[in-house]
Amino acid sequence: MDESQATQSAIAQGSNFVWHEVVTSDIEGAIAFYTNALDFGSLDMDMGEMGPYKMLTRNGVPICGLTELHSGLTPHWATYLAVDDVDGRIAKAIELGATLLVPAMDVPTIGRMAMIKDPQGAALWLFRPEG
Repeated sequence: MDESQATQSAIAQGSNFVWHEVVTSDIEGAIAFYTNALDFGSLDMDMGEMGPYKMLTRNGVPICGLTELHSGLTPHWATYLAVDDVDGRIAKAIELGATLLVPAMDVPTIGRMAMIKDPQGAALWLFRPEG
């Protein structure tokens, strides 16, 4: 299977932080704040049955997403780290004391992802772009 340019780039860059999300209970309010305070633009990406995915842009290029806050959490920024193998890295992280918060899932046309909590309690998304 040929890897996409996004996948090759993410892996070649040495597991960079490749995406960020604003997690909030007021997505429209966050868009208003960031577009007015920091001159971001915004756009929606059609995610089919999942509905639109809101993103902030810089010069028309998406730079981060906005997602709905789930109960029990406070608003925060989430970060995604590109990895070579989501499932393999989950296993290794758990072996070293991490906790799996969100099981690995495939998002069509986007990639595979899962959320772990490191032994110190910090949450992190592991991500491998589709391709």
